[in-house]
This record gives sequence, structure tokens and C-alpha cells, in this order.
Amino acid sequence: MNANTFDADNHGHGHDHGHDHDHDHDHDHDDLEADEALAEEALEEALELDTQSQIFLEMRRQNLDLLRLATEVAGYAGPHGPLKPGDLKGAMRNIWDVFSEFYAWIDPEEAEDDEDEDDDLED
Repeated sequence: MNANTFDADNHGHGHDHGHDHDHDHDHDHDDLEADEALAEEALEEALELDTQSQIFLEMRRQNLDLLRLATEVAGYAGPHGPLKPGDLKGAMRNIWDVFSEFYAWIDPEEAEDDEDEDDDLED
């Protein structure tokens, strides 16, 4: 074996090893990109859930505000004594009627859906 052959063998192995190293680096880079994509997707899902939760909570808060207003308009808020047990059902119906009317003004499509369901129940 002469020096040129020995040198060619070393360069050949050295080049293959370098190529393997580059391949490993590419593989690591692909894994990193995949991990980043998964993390980004998870973050987007979490933000979407958070946004949905915030919307849900805001709608519930608005419904409670509307219910409080309906209670006042129906005359069951303010300085008066507690309701008698026989008066409770009538008071609740009066409050519900006012609440439903307000809600129909706020979200007419939802009120139409509720009326359709009520009609189905009566049939």
C-alpha cells in the first residue's frame, strides 16, 4: 500500500463520516422543526380554547346582568320583604318573561330557536 492509497482511504472514510455527520445534523434539524410545529399547534389550540372560554364566560356574565335587570324591571329587586312560598313560582315566571323579552331583543335568532323548541314541546 502506498501513501496515496492510504491517503485516499482516509479521505474516503473521513468524507463518509462527514456525510454521516451532515445527515445526522439534517435529521436533528428535521426533528427540531417537527417539535416546533407541534408546539405551535398546541399553542394555537390552547389559545383557541382560551378564547372560547373567555367568550363563554362573557356571555354568562351578560346573561347574569340581563337577569338582574329583568328582576328589577319585574319588581322583585329593592327594599321589600322576602317572597312567600306561594309567590315564588309566579315571581320566577314574571322574571323569566321579562328576561326572555330582553333576550329576544339582544339575540333574535336565538329567541326564534327557543320558540320553535317550545312549539315542538306543546305538540
